[in-house]
Amino acid sequence: MKKTILALSIAQMALATGAAYAQQASPDAPAASDDMEKIIVTATRRDTLVQDTPLAITAYTQDTLANNQVKDLATMTAMVPSLVVEPHSDSGGVHVYMRGVGSANHTELGDPAVAFYVDGIYVPRPQGATALMYDLNHVEVARGPQGTLNGRNSTAGAVNLVSGAPSTSKVFGSASIVLGDYHRVQTQGMINIPLSDDIALRIAAIKDQHDGYVDFRKGSNVMPGAQKYGAGNQQGARASLLWKFTPDLKATFIVDYYSDTGAGNIYLSAEPKPGQDLRSALIDTPGTLDQSIITAKTKVQWRPVEGIEAQYLGSWSRLKRSNASDADAGFYPGFKAENRTEWGQFDSVSNELQLRSDSEAPLQWVGGLFFFREKNKIRFDIDRSQISEAMLAQDIANGSVIFVQPTVGQYASAMSFIQGDRQLHSKAAFAQASYELDPVWKLTAGARYTKDHKYDIGGQNWACPNWPDNAPRGATLTPSQIAQLVTPGVGTINTHNIGPGGVVNQATCGNTYGDNTADLAYGQATWLGRVEYKLSKDILTFASVTTGFHSPAIGDGGATTKPEKLTSYEIGFKSDLLDHKLSLNIDGFWMKYKDKLESQVVNNTLQNFNAAGASVKGVEAEWAWRPTNVDRFSGNATWLKARYDDFLSCDVDAARANGQSCGTTAPTVNVGGSVLKHAPTFAATLMYEHDFTLGKGRVTPRVSLHHESESFVGSGAFSNDVPGHPGVKMQAAYSTLDLSVRYEPFGKAYTAELFVNNATDKEVKYDAIEVCTQVGAPCQPTQQIWAAYYNNPRTFGARVSMKF
Repeated sequence: MKKTILALSIAQMALATGAAYAQQASPDAPAASDDMEKIIVTATRRDTLVQDTPLAITAYTQDTLANNQVKDLATMTAMVPSLVVEPHSDSGGVHVYMRGVGSANHTELGDPAVAFYVDGIYVPRPQGATALMYDLNHVEVARGPQGTLNGRNSTAGAVNLVSGAPSTSKVFGSASIVLGDYHRVQTQGMINIPLSDDIALRIAAIKDQHDGYVDFRKGSNVMPGAQKYGAGNQQGARASLLWKFTPDLKATFIVDYYSDTGAGNIYLSAEPKPGQDLRSALIDTPGTLDQSIITAKTKVQWRPVEGIEAQYLGSWSRLKRSNASDADAGFYPGFKAENRTEWGQFDSVSNELQLRSDSEAPLQWVGGLFFFREKNKIRFDIDRSQISEAMLAQDIANGSVIFVQPTVGQYASAMSFIQGDRQLHSKAAFAQASYELDPVWKLTAGARYTKDHKYDIGGQNWACPNWPDNAPRGATLTPSQIAQLVTPGVGTINTHNIGPGGVVNQATCGNTYGDNTADLAYGQATWLGRVEYKLSKDILTFASVTTGFHSPAIGDGGATTKPEKLTSYEIGFKSDLLDHKLSLNIDGFWMKYKDKLESQVVNNTLQNFNAAGASVKGVEAEWAWRPTNVDRFSGNATWLKARYDDFLSCDVDAARANGQSCGTTAPTVNVGGSVLKHAPTFAATLMYEHDFTLGKGRVTPRVSLHHESESFVGSGAFSNDVPGHPGVKMQAAYSTLDLSVRYEPFGKAYTAELFVNNATDKEVKYDAIEVCTQVGAPCQPTQQIWAAYYNNPRTFGARVSMKF
């Protein structure tokens, strides 16, 4: 109730401010600029204005991101057409989708379908997309395949964060603080220091922390003071050194650090019972996350001769992670599933050399070589336990915790995935050239060839002892189920419940391991052809054909897939109209996928497979309009039709609901026509700001409304209903509302702001999954339990920032 009152109060404040201060700006009050914001992007490997860049691209400066309360990619989704960022619990990362295309493979050799870059350096792991956005020059999001210049794993698009550059001109800096509910505190600062006429140092740092959004239900087995799920404790620091060796040679050295020691996310009920608090869970494993990324980057720019520039981009990065999550989320009292990354280390080295023209000649070209190496190692465990019916009844009667450690005669089992040496070696050569036939026509062609080698040496999968051979309580036991009963022993021996950090071998597991060894080498060519036509100085049209590919996957048992390939046809229109007061961009596309990669959890293992194909077609529009010097309208809209092509498969979810099993009793059906995940037919964001003069300052209320039609959010390729669970894999049409009021005094370099995000407290599903999938497990076959990840609840806060 208090949050609702505050949200309405801020909305009322915005309206009241407009009624009270709607007046002409006083003669001595500085007017807001009539000019539209101009951002230079690097998506074509050249510095070009967004409106002169012939592809679907969205870009925002740091100030715009701050005014929209954007702190990471997930909080930016409404500002970019067809972008969805889906949380995940046991990986510390996210799944990024664009135009209905993404990847749910978050393993140590899984690859996102939306490539993520920081300062032009490729970030291979999905955990990198959780990095905080602070002290940026801008962020740019290119939609559609970027296979020629960006290469592998950019079939859906690419995101590039460009950090603020050091300057030798003067000392300057900035600082801000955000305070909000859930005890949120965010502080950040930046300072730029010229050390000489040729050397400058820029240092920036940020810390953002808040309490969790998911309450512990009565009976949860947690220690006092444990972080609630959804709690965040993120921090970052960046140091950048610019050194101008000569007028034609300069280098930038960057060290970037990011860490997150929050609680991670958790699945909540996809079918909440009436009166049940959705954002609460019965927890027997508190969430923990200890994740850090450190990166050292070098950018060298050299003009060896007039009209030619050489550029080198190099980096070394290390991601380390350990975390624990409650995989059953208390949906089946007395049964416990705990997922843990005991340790993980992911090292990558990237080198890219570019040579390009640097003149105003009709022929513009760029070429380069790319070398990338990644070495990953991880141990991921799943522990499961089940107490007896009598013990569960006793716990409930005593009002104590719902789960305790099983004793002799009760169930315990475990899985351990130990991958000590998973590597990727990738190299590529690329070239692209544009030629101006005359002032209005331009032709572009480009090509890239990539050679990859991906392998796993000695990877082990342990099932302790006969996973997943559980039995419902009270059932007659089979010999293999009896083997899972806890028996007297020393330490972990004969308990079949490894526990945190437990030794895994044949004696402690009661089984032998499965071999994950795999070796996969492949090459792929991608190309681009594009034609541009300038209808006028301020209107650009273009048409292109582009190809791309997504790396094949290595799965459990050494299983491999084919690469995903696509061809994209695109036409675009970019314009500055009404005396540069209106920017309107429209993009139409048709993308044809072949051997589309999919991932789905089956029996607690992530299985990868190729669908026959998919067709994605749509229209995107973006606009920014300043009808007066105090009014700003902006937004985007997308119409999308994303469907699988014909291919035969088995609906795993429907089979389990019907007590069937794929490969034996469940039928094979045609998936053709099923909608892709995160592909609503229509989505739009509308934003409006108005400046009011108030005394010696400016007050700016802001309203942002986002709407989406119904969408499929389940895993796999089947968007049809699950028997007995209508609509469980769908998110109904919804709208969310963000509000803020910003005050900027004239002649002062600070800003004060109040904001409410998700003001109506709308609950939106991002992912839906059945949490108990094993045939014969305690919740099978008569009970299917569906869970989902959700958006954040309503939050409010205040921000004060300054520049000097």
